[in-house]
Amino acid sequence: MKLKMLAVLTLVVFGCAFASAQTFGFASTGGALYCNYEQLSNAGAGAWGGVDNVSACGGTVNATISGFDATLPAHGQPAGGAGVIYGDSIYAAFSGVPTAQWTVFTKLKCNKQNRFGQYTGNYGWVGVAAFSGFFAGGNKGYLSCSVPGKDGAAPTKGPSIRSKN
Repeated sequence: MKLKMLAVLTLVVFGCAFASAQTFGFASTGGALYCNYEQLSNAGAGAWGGVDNVSACGGTVNATISGFDATLPAHGQPAGGAGVIYGDSIYAAFSGVPTAQWTVFTKLKCNKQNRFGQYTGNYGWVGVAAFSGFFAGGNKGYLSCSVPGKDGAAPTKGPSIRSKN
């Protein structure tokens, strides 16, 4: 009986974890698809984990993501509202630089596209970078339901950590 309950509990836990997994592509402010994309899983209690998948960028090691549920206030930020704020090791995945940090706010909802294929609404993500303790800039854009390398979606830009490619 205990073994059956353990099996059922395990299925419930894994079912909940898989049900809350989300994948989004990063699109630029002009609508171009970046080569990396986020794959997030809700770990419960407001915690999130996952990877910044860099396979379509030619990367061999994906970046690690960990973060929390958060609400980013609209104090001049290009994206705000409810979502997740996470740390991302994408700089280390590409360059091995241990003193670099990329922090991202994501809304966890794809931006809609109009009949011309242009993204609508407010930006769905914003990222900021720091190196050796100094703010180094950021980038922003739309969250796309298209993922590079899936269903014929081809990236037209490098990774989202660069605003100009």
